[in-house]
Amino acid sequence: MNFSKIILCCFLLFFSPVLFAQESIDKVKSINGLELGATLESLQDQLQLITGKETVYQNHPFLAESFKRNLEAGIQEGIYQGHPLRIINGVEAHDLRLIYLSGLLYKCRWTFNKRDLPNMDSRFKDFINFFSKKFGPPTEKIFNDTFIWEGDTNRLTISFLDGSIQVEWRDNLSDKKAILLTQD
Repeated sequence: MNFSKIILCCFLLFFSPVLFAQESIDKVKSINGLELGATLESLQDQLQLITGKETVYQNHPFLAESFKRNLEAGIQEGIYQGHPLRIINGVEAHDLRLIYLSGLLYKCRWTFNKRDLPNMDSRFKDFINFFSKKFGPPTEKIFNDTFIWEGDTNRLTISFLDGSIQVEWRDNLSDKKAILLTQD
């Protein structure tokens, strides 16, 4: 075997696990145990469903009207009260919102704040690296605070804005449908 073939073999052995370990954002079945398309009933006992009677909706007519439109369109939001699904890359999120359209999960949003992550800059980079290893490089980057992995069906977004990090995973087709259903 000549020297160039040895180098090529070493290169493939070293880098192939990284190349072959990546999944397509559209083919991934779940993130952290949450599967897009899962039924509301499957997690309902672990959710605090938003009812519209919460103070924030009672004190803000615009929010109340928006919530009413969402309900009429079949959109229901819940706050996950359990523990394991709130953990991404070893870090527990302060808040996990699950949003359903016609009883099927189409959007998950994990929010991490300073209490969760004392060194937010470092953890933001950790999340980017974690998902880059899983899905390959982001398909889009907006400034240095939003990274997007966009597929034909699914989308993952990591944002670092206003002192918090949000990881949002959604089904694009259902999200577009939800937007159309809630437009005036």
